[in-house]
Amino acid sequence: MLIRLWNFIKGYVIIIVEGYFLEKFINICIHRQIFLWHIKRIKSKEMTLKVSVKGFKLLRPVCRKTRCRVRIIRKKGLPFILSRYKKRKAFVAGAVIFIFILYGLTSFIWAVEIEGNERIAADVLREKLAMLGAKPGVFKYTVDTDKIVDSLMMDINELAWIGVSLRGTKIKVKVVERKPAPELIARDVPCDVVAEKDGVIKMVIAKEGKTLVKEGETVSKGQVLIGGRVDSKVEGVEPRYVHAMGEVIARTWYEESKIVENFIIERVRTGKVKNRYSLILFNKRISLFFNNSSYENYDKIDIIKSFGIGEDAVLPFGIHIEKFYEVRLDRRELDEEEARQLAANYAYDAALRKIAPETKIIGTNVSWKEEEGKLYAVVVVECEEDIGIQRELGGM
Repeated sequence: MLIRLWNFIKGYVIIIVEGYFLEKFINICIHRQIFLWHIKRIKSKEMTLKVSVKGFKLLRPVCRKTRCRVRIIRKKGLPFILSRYKKRKAFVAGAVIFIFILYGLTSFIWAVEIEGNERIAADVLREKLAMLGAKPGVFKYTVDTDKIVDSLMMDINELAWIGVSLRGTKIKVKVVERKPAPELIARDVPCDVVAEKDGVIKMVIAKEGKTLVKEGETVSKGQVLIGGRVDSKVEGVEPRYVHAMGEVIARTWYEESKIVENFIIERVRTGKVKNRYSLILFNKRISLFFNNSSYENYDKIDIIKSFGIGEDAVLPFGIHIEKFYEVRLDRRELDEEEARQLAANYAYDAALRKIAPETKIIGTNVSWKEEEGKLYAVVVVECEEDIGIQRELGGM
């Protein structure tokens, strides 16, 4: 971004080069330190490129040596703008001051973007970053990204990896969170493997300890599945106490119910909308027109329009628009089939929220029951999962 700004201040031209020796033309320019950029070949004997005003003046001997012709198609940059408006000195002076102010603003950090965090609150990360000098308003060349990464990795145990980079006037933070490790019992401590929940055993793989259940057996929560006490087959020999380990795959069921309603309430926008505008200036909000929503029911959408040069060079001002859409609450009657389906969907979604993402779902059953004159959808989701967890011998 700074290179683009520098080229704009110095001025440059976009030219077409025609000839049979275009590669030789480029090589000679590189050898003579004539900087070319945005080189695009448009035909076998033609290419377009950009070159500074100073560099363009050095191209004549290169053209003679390579027998190429050069033609200017566009002039860009501050010198050409100034020459166009040289009689309007006040305008030119204002433009120059504006450019220098703009350049000055791009030397500061104005936004902090955080992505990848789920369990770690963004506010916690922003507070830590601010303490390390990475916050809006600071001179960006004082930000030490390596030091920030090292400090955050030491301070926040939930982090597996973090990347901090400077892009224009933004600090971009990418987070990879550490997966919470299950509480493990030390390997030298004798323990059992017990059922975490009710189920019907499908398979037991005991890596250490004594298998106490078999396929098809119904078990209840807390029941010992793989024992840590191993009795000797030799009479009079004391039993061994081991650290029981293994997998116990069982069929489990998750049940949820939902009352069947013969109507739903729908939110319908009326078409009326009110806007509230605020000016964002150096991370402060200044209300411009206070037009508060007088709607009884409404949907609200926030739109923030930041000003900047490109995607990463945001500036410390913008517009915040709050849109209030009036909503009418309509009651819609349902036929019996639609009402049943809706209730079953709600119950199924509620059951899914109880099931871990890695659990295998093998079936779903929907039934209906009537209680006190009301009809309920009952959804049972059947799963297969490892229900074994370790518990110290004698533990509850």
